[in-house]
Amino acid sequence: MQTKIELYQLVSALAGLGIYERNLSTGAVYWNEYFREILEVDAEYQPDGEIAAIFYKNPDEVRSMIRQAVALGKPQQATLQLVSAKGNLKWVKIRMHVRTDQTTNDIIYGTFEDVTEEVVLKQLLEERERRFVQAFSHAPIGMALVSPEGRWMRINDSLCTLLGFDEQELTGRFFRDCTHPDDLDADLEKMQQLLAGEIISYSMEKRYIHKSGHFIWALLNVSIVRDEDQQPLYFISQIKDITERKKNTDTIRAQNERLLNFAHIVSHNLRSHAGNIRMLTNMISLETDAAEREILISMLDTNAENLLSTLAGLNEVVKIHDEGLSGREVVSLCSEISRVTTILSASIIREKATVLVRTDSDVEVLFNKAYLESLFINLITNSLKYCHPDRAPEITITIEALLGSVNIIYSDNGSGLDMGLHGHKLFGLYKTFHGNEDARGLGLFLVKNQVEAMGGTITAESSPGNGITFYINISKN
Repeated sequence: MQTKIELYQLVSALAGLGIYERNLSTGAVYWNEYFREILEVDAEYQPDGEIAAIFYKNPDEVRSMIRQAVALGKPQQATLQLVSAKGNLKWVKIRMHVRTDQTTNDIIYGTFEDVTEEVVLKQLLEERERRFVQAFSHAPIGMALVSPEGRWMRINDSLCTLLGFDEQELTGRFFRDCTHPDDLDADLEKMQQLLAGEIISYSMEKRYIHKSGHFIWALLNVSIVRDEDQQPLYFISQIKDITERKKNTDTIRAQNERLLNFAHIVSHNLRSHAGNIRMLTNMISLETDAAEREILISMLDTNAENLLSTLAGLNEVVKIHDEGLSGREVVSLCSEISRVTTILSASIIREKATVLVRTDSDVEVLFNKAYLESLFINLITNSLKYCHPDRAPEITITIEALLGSVNIIYSDNGSGLDMGLHGHKLFGLYKTFHGNEDARGLGLFLVKNQVEAMGGTITAESSPGNGITFYINISKN
């Protein structure tokens, strides 16, 4: 059986441990072979009394360890850098302790381990972590680390700016708290697929809720990080603001729809006028009776006037979308309503009508002033024209100031109309509903186009005999 010393030598080499011992009184030094291998010295090299201090990049670190071990009588440990005899840079972990032998001599002993691979790997991981943190923190788009349960673990500055929160307010909260309810289910479904390993990442457009309450459109990209056992650690979410792009896309879509609608209007109405005019000219050319010819010529003249009127109306539509945005200015709603009621004062007095404005404060909007005038003139004129025969007209205009927009609720107590029958064509060009001879069917069409040209919306509610209510939402800026 091998001696304990021989076995110790074998085991220390197997464990990759250099072993040393130094008698501080006699100066005797012992290194095992593996100690020499780490230093890359030959068999003839004589160990020194400072445990190879000359090989270290900072020899004083080893000397200080020896002094501390002797002075304190406690084990010392450090990871230090050295240059081997062959010029190779290495990291070693050195451990030492002091004991006293039977002759009261202090003996320092310990182990010597090459940990270069471990230290280099650790440095590499730390460098990667630093780069990730730097890229994460200073990314121009929002980034977040999200737990498998859906809590935000880490948030960068761009995401905080995007959502209006600071990091402390968001950390630990569930991402669903800032997600538009209509987009949450699709996001959660993708997350579950990611957790189950069915997909490796996903992208989607979704809406986030800003701290102030408005919605932000974002392009979300999500991937997952797993541990060595493939258990999910966290999601990496990248969030890019696409609100303006969505607005532009929606604007282009709306413009295309309006252009298509306009083309249909032009095609239908001009074709009708052209057909009537051609028919009349044919009839005139065939008519021999002078009196009948005069009647037909008069009808032709009327049709020509109607064609000019139609062209004028279509030109108004073109002007709305061509000049609207360039003519925007800050306008006081209350002042504009007051100005319109003054313009229409004679008609209001004649019909014994009342116009009531309800608002908490004077609200200003960025709008084309001519359009705003046209909007209220058309609505009030319609209320007076289509008033209920059994009661005086009552018009109420309620103004509600929201965070970034304004709601205008315009209602009257007039004749109303059947929305089930006429609602789909209420804002159509040349659509009339009450049989008035002077009705042109242009007012509400222009109102809708003017509101939408300014980026707003308009809808209506009505029923026969119960008046009509318009809901208008326009941006403040």
